[in-house]
Amino acid sequence: MNPLVPEGKILVQFDGVCILCNRTVSFILKADRNKKFLFQTLQNSESKEPGDSVIVTDGQKTYSHFDAVLKIAEELGGIYKMAAIFRLIPRNWRHSLYLWIARNRYRWFGVRESCYLPSAKDFERFI
Repeated sequence: MNPLVPEGKILVQFDGVCILCNRTVSFILKADRNKKFLFQTLQNSESKEPGDSVIVTDGQKTYSHFDAVLKIAEELGGIYKMAAIFRLIPRNWRHSLYLWIARNRYRWFGVRESCYLPSAKDFERFI
């Protein structure tokens, strides 16, 4: 059990200076009607590994790379569960695709000068 993740919550650790990652967090905040997700920048975490731009922990298990993206979609539910179709792609291919995007994310989407700052209404959801 991860002490940072309260029962029934999902922790999303993300690259706080990556604009793609920041937009993804903003999207999750809007789509997460049950306020199931909590957030932490990888810059404030000890979990960062090379190539990581997102790590998801549900209190029992940790997901990284494309598996983390699929876990987020699964937990959001509704139409987002359709992302499960990517499970038809062999895991090593999904992993390679994720790493390719992760390696190029700063060049394609840009980088912030400082970490993501949540709005006042979302502040409580950040660790």
